[in-house]
Amino acid sequence: MSTPTADRIVVVGHVNHDRIWRLTEPLRAGGRILWSSRNTRLGGGGYFTARRLRDLGHSVAILSNLMTDEHGDTAMADLAGLGFDISLITRVPGGTDFADILLDPEGERTILSNERRLSRAFVLDEALSDGVFYVNAPLLPDTILASLAQARLVVSQLPLRRAAPRPADIMIGSKADMPDRSIADVWSLAAELSGSRLRHLVMTDGPDAISIYDGTREITVAIAQRVSVRDTIGAGDSFSGGLIHALLSGADIVEAARIAADLTARWLVGREQQTAQMTTEKSTL
Repeated sequence: MSTPTADRIVVVGHVNHDRIWRLTEPLRAGGRILWSSRNTRLGGGGYFTARRLRDLGHSVAILSNLMTDEHGDTAMADLAGLGFDISLITRVPGGTDFADILLDPEGERTILSNERRLSRAFVLDEALSDGVFYVNAPLLPDTILASLAQARLVVSQLPLRRAAPRPADIMIGSKADMPDRSIADVWSLAAELSGSRLRHLVMTDGPDAISIYDGTREITVAIAQRVSVRDTIGAGDSFSGGLIHALLSGADIVEAARIAADLTARWLVGREQQTAQMTTEKSTL
């Protein structure tokens, strides 16, 4: 692949404060569950995709919102330190609501989110002239919609709840979120949101094959590298970042999906090794 383009990529999505609880056993009704460790880190669909794009060498602006408390201040400083353009982040008065993520030994996760946190509105004073956008948000103001309308590439996560129509070239979803719907049905939902601009629907399925659909034909892309890790949080968002990276590097949609899957597998393994090293170092202190 060629080197990344110089375009700034605008990522519209939440930056969360995730509190990860590592459980020693699976959740069960009425059970008394033990946990082995608890740590807090930045997360959210906007953050993970933006971070992957930044790690892959792209210039990235995050369009999001953070609270005006100490946690929000620290997050702003951390994001700036990572090289993000944070000029599009809105500060909202109030305290940060954490997302609690329960992670069992098999990697299954349960996410507890405050309704107030998920309902935070995205704010943009004037439309942007950038050419590449990634959107992971259900409701969008007119200024963002106007920005998407003139962009040369818009990749959107398929919203799971009530969402505003948005122009998008590619929609990405997960089969696990829509287990009882055919890909043609999901395409209809995506097309209703994206309009005639939609070119491809990309549906991931964890470690299993990816499906790519153009409204007529389905192409299946096998996962070359299957990995077994305890923490898969952010894997889908990392895939989205890898897909955009590959498309901007000149790959077609099928090859881009293969590249994104490989990049995600390597990212998961690397994070697992890093977590294991940090845990070992902490236990020896």
